[in-house]
Amino acid sequence: MRKWILILLLILFGIGSLIGYDGYRLQHTLTKASDRSRLLPAKQTNPDTTDQAWMKRQDVKTIQLKTTGEARVGRYLTGSPASDKTVVLLADDVRLGSSETEPLIRFYQEQLGYNVFVPDRRGQGGSKGPLNYGWLDRLDLIEWTNQLIEETGTRHIIYHGLGVGGATALLAAGEPTVPKQVKVVIAEGAYARLDDWLQSLAKANLLYPAGPSLAVASILNKVEQDFFYGDVSVTRQTSRIMVPTLFIQGTEDKIVPARMVYELYQAKPGIKQLYPVRGAGHGMTYSENAGNYEKRLRLFVQPFVTTP
Repeated sequence: MRKWILILLLILFGIGSLIGYDGYRLQHTLTKASDRSRLLPAKQTNPDTTDQAWMKRQDVKTIQLKTTGEARVGRYLTGSPASDKTVVLLADDVRLGSSETEPLIRFYQEQLGYNVFVPDRRGQGGSKGPLNYGWLDRLDLIEWTNQLIEETGTRHIIYHGLGVGGATALLAAGEPTVPKQVKVVIAEGAYARLDDWLQSLAKANLLYPAGPSLAVASILNKVEQDFFYGDVSVTRQTSRIMVPTLFIQGTEDKIVPARMVYELYQAKPGIKQLYPVRGAGHGMTYSENAGNYEKRLRLFVQPFVTTP
């Protein structure tokens, strides 16, 4: 009898060790942008485009967030002519498909004449720290906004986020400390709840039930970054947003389930609009139909950022 109990205990210990190790691999993948686990898609490479060539010709300033000792870096492009309107453009995680921001930077600066600021979220580009999928980035975004207002005198600010950047925009806009100069939020391909999204990624990309491993990863993240993955609810933050918000979602998005945009849309009080882009995958909503996309953006944004 004791022999069978010992065998059972050894089996349980082995299973627990495997779950613990897999949870560590998942956490390392999520926060350090490693490839230890296949939870996230492989990093995508995109060919150079005319928009990227245009971007290289612009007088782009690199600025650093002043309120933190750890590097937080962003790029700033002044409108032409000088403008009191600024778009804060938040890129997606580069591993989740196309995250090119150049076409949108060019649209806002060249066609609408707005200033454009593109901050690097923690763990991306020149900004240090572990990836956190918008939860801690939301606080940096508010600090960035205050710094832009102080240094440039901008009076109208738009948050426009793609993918994880879209979730970041919604998370920040739902904070009570968001500056009053933020007039519009645009979120495309944003997830609704982080734990739910990670479960959907695991179901799509892993060959085994990853629930226990994700629970371990969440505990490790609590130790490292002081929040569980279940704490991050973009839906809850969206229910607190008071400014007009446009939700954009590709109907063929294989990374962020389309159902999530309806959860976000229903949670948002006040002025809002839903723009589903038929046939578009994740990060492809602009390129799928650029003309209609630009028209929808103009019609939604401009009434709320008109200078008296």
